[in-house]
Amino acid sequence: MRFEDRLARDEPVLMDGALGTELERRGVPVDVKSWSAVAMTDHGGIVRDVHADYVRAGAELHIVNSFALGRQVLEPAGYGDRVAEFNRQSVELCRQAVQQVVRGRPQWIAGSLSTFAESSDRSALPKGPELRTNYREQAGLLSEAGVDALALEMLCDVDITLDAFAGALPTGLPLILGFTCQWSVDGTEVETQSGIGMAPVPLADVLEAVMAEVPGGAPVIYAIMHSDLDVTTAGLELLQAMWTGPVAAYPNSGTFHQLRLDFEDVCSPEAFADAAAGWIGSGVDIVGGCCGIGPAHIEALGRRLGRV
Repeated sequence: MRFEDRLARDEPVLMDGALGTELERRGVPVDVKSWSAVAMTDHGGIVRDVHADYVRAGAELHIVNSFALGRQVLEPAGYGDRVAEFNRQSVELCRQAVQQVVRGRPQWIAGSLSTFAESSDRSALPKGPELRTNYREQAGLLSEAGVDALALEMLCDVDITLDAFAGALPTGLPLILGFTCQWSVDGTEVETQSGIGMAPVPLADVLEAVMAEVPGGAPVIYAIMHSDLDVTTAGLELLQAMWTGPVAAYPNSGTFHQLRLDFEDVCSPEAFADAAAGWIGSGVDIVGGCCGIGPAHIEALGRRLGRV
């Protein structure tokens, strides 16, 4: 079954949870230049184990470890000659995990293209044509490796979003456009996330501008991702008022310090499942988790959905 056909069914898709922070929780060192590359180089078995745990938790859509494997990340980190190798390996590790665990349950794999730059400073990203070329290269590699969809993650402005979209569109795959949000200082407005090298702007303005540029009929799924539970709910309400197509939600939980997560602040699996059940009730089509949301969280939701 194609992922597009699965998405068209009248039941939510259960996505996996975090990979990066789950690797950190299992002892893989966090590298501010490219943690994805470090995982590919020395810890492939742990990456595969994390994917396998999400399969056991009931997830059916899995995002591979390619979040920080774009050329714009790997070249400054000294891995420019391994872009193709690492991206293909990220897909293969996920595929191995699925084949290791699944017995007769359909599963789908998505590649990740992100706005990540060294130390999570988006101002270090290349501009315009160079960035689009990098996204096109990575999207092509992931597509050739056999992913079923592409997740464009931690989007935070119009220009970079459109660069990522333009790079990924030629694959013809479904594209998840994932926007990262926060509350404004006065707590009255949902805006794109600050603290990532870019000033925050109202989410509604970004969505309006992006939707005006995305061609009608493009295989797009809009998402609120890597955002706290409460602002995810508000962001989804805003998004669903502007968009009638498929929608995804995969929040984060916990506090970061120099790209390292304080796991003591992470919400309970039950709190995550409660929030996710509300999103599903409002019509959200794909639900999973981002940083801090691990296999126990996905299993809690999977049990409510009858997937485990």
